[in-house]
Amino acid sequence: NVERLFIKGLNQRQYDLEKKKQQEEAELKQTKDIELFISQKWQEAEMNCQILLSKLKLKQRKNLNNLTYLIPKIDEDEYMEIKYIIGILFQMYKRDNCENDKLSSVSLSSLDLQIFQFIQSNDIEKIRKYPYLLHSYTNKIYKFLKFSTLRKLQPYIIPSIIRSIIGKRLTNAYGIWSMDDESGGNKVSSGYSLYPSASFFNHSCNPNVINIEKGRKVIFKLLRNIKKDEELCINYDSFINDDFEIRQNVLKEWFFDCLCERCVEEMNLKNTKK
Repeated sequence: NVERLFIKGLNQRQYDLEKKKQQEEAELKQTKDIELFISQKWQEAEMNCQILLSKLKLKQRKNLNNLTYLIPKIDEDEYMEIKYIIGILFQMYKRDNCENDKLSSVSLSSLDLQIFQFIQSNDIEKIRKYPYLLHSYTNKIYKFLKFSTLRKLQPYIIPSIIRSIIGKRLTNAYGIWSMDDESGGNKVSSGYSLYPSASFFNHSCNPNVINIEKGRKVIFKLLRNIKKDEELCINYDSFINDDFEIRQNVLKEWFFDCLCERCVEEMNLKNTKK
């Protein structure tokens, strides 16, 4: 009976969470001020975490083992997101606590973090297109970080920082790929990483630079000779000979309409035929 009631309780909790998620998605679609709505949900997530922590004694809070029951279940995508966030948080911690350390890796991290601040965030556009992400970010990822991350990183786990880290990743990250022998040598995604300097490349459907991903490194090579004052551009996706409309549809994931030379030429040709 105890086991049956326990399982029933878990199922009921999962049902309640799913119902709350659907309710939030419906509210998001109806809201007139999506930016305010998203900000409120992040603040609610922080308040809920603080309320749960306030019910524990100080000694209990210091031991992560006492918080395991508060940690939400996550899926593979959320796990990847959390890995990425913690990586950034560690870089922030190193920057703020290793000022006297002359290791080049620390100084490079500091430079990357300075550049990181200027990267565009696209969380509002992404959540508008995929409303379910807001629940994932605020009710699962944020709580997971709050209740499972080392104490030294806790000062960085606040809504503004976590939201910024996620938002900057959405349209700026590069995939990390490895070869899978079991699948005949096909590439398998093992996560993603963000290279701040590389995030400033613009897109072109006729790029003059190619990005080659090798493990955790991204190498950029010229595809042709570059003219004076010519902008260096990469292809955000992998299409080469795809139709104009197909390319434009794919690029909507980056929230812009491509007006590169190739697209403008094909668009004019298409309009002429009409």
